[in-house]
Amino acid sequence: MEKKELLTQLNNLKKEISELKNKLNQSNRNKESWFNKKESLKNEIKELIKDFKGVKQEKDNLNVEIKKFRDERDNYNKNVKELIEKIRVLNQKKQEFLSKSKININLDALKERIDELEYKIETEALKLNQENKLMKQIKGLKKIYNENAELKKILDEINKIDKEIKDNRKKADESHNKVREFVKGRDYGYLKEYSNKIAELKKTQQEAFDNFIKFKNEFLNINNELKNKLNSSTLSKKQLDEMNEKTKAEKKIKEEKDFEQKEKMIEEKLKTSKKLTKDDLLLLQHESNNK
Repeated sequence: MEKKELLTQLNNLKKEISELKNKLNQSNRNKESWFNKKESLKNEIKELIKDFKGVKQEKDNLNVEIKKFRDERDNYNKNVKELIEKIRVLNQKKQEFLSKSKININLDALKERIDELEYKIETEALKLNQENKLMKQIKGLKKIYNENAELKKILDEINKIDKEIKDNRKKADESHNKVREFVKGRDYGYLKEYSNKIAELKKTQQEAFDNFIKFKNEFLNINNELKNKLNSSTLSKKQLDEMNEKTKAEKKIKEEKDFEQKEKMIEEKLKTSKKLTKDDLLLLQHESNNK
């Protein structure tokens, strides 16, 4: 390759290297920009997920409490239904019992009367005929009372169950009110917004990551191309330096040969007593200085 051609090639390489360096810097800026965006989105998503988990945990804890009180309410309501059925059966028995009875009996009043008469016998000084009369009356009342003891048992059971129904209804209302208090003012609908936002950011983050990989590969390709161009430039410079050294050496050899020829001519002139020119004198002076 000739020197002119080599110089042209070297100049072209310099231009290409300069352009590649500019491209490499731009590609690196793009790569870093997308990387920073990816990392920024990563941190934003991390914070959103942290907030989401906190709110979700709060919601889950609330749901546990709500379920607990709802289960209590449902159990109390179930008890009420079962107790109502028991009362229905007992009322049916009471009606059957009363339909067989010939008199309208107030068992509580009857028992109270028996207690009064017995207390009178124990505390008052009665004549024998008066005491016998009261004893006979007590005996008759007790007979009526005992004959209707089953009704008394039914009535007591009805009263007991009625009280249980009221207690269970009260507790069911209390549990229901607790559920209402827990859900009052609490709306977790925005959890869906959290999920949508996280999904959207993850999609954007993936796009940023894809662009980062794209420009990273571009950066590596340009960098490899730049290395090849730099190697070619170094090789061309080396070839040019070698060519210059060769030219310089050849020039020096030629100059030495020319000098020797001129020396011989001057010596010949001196031998033949010919007049020396100005150039001849300068050459002699140069030779004297070198010596």
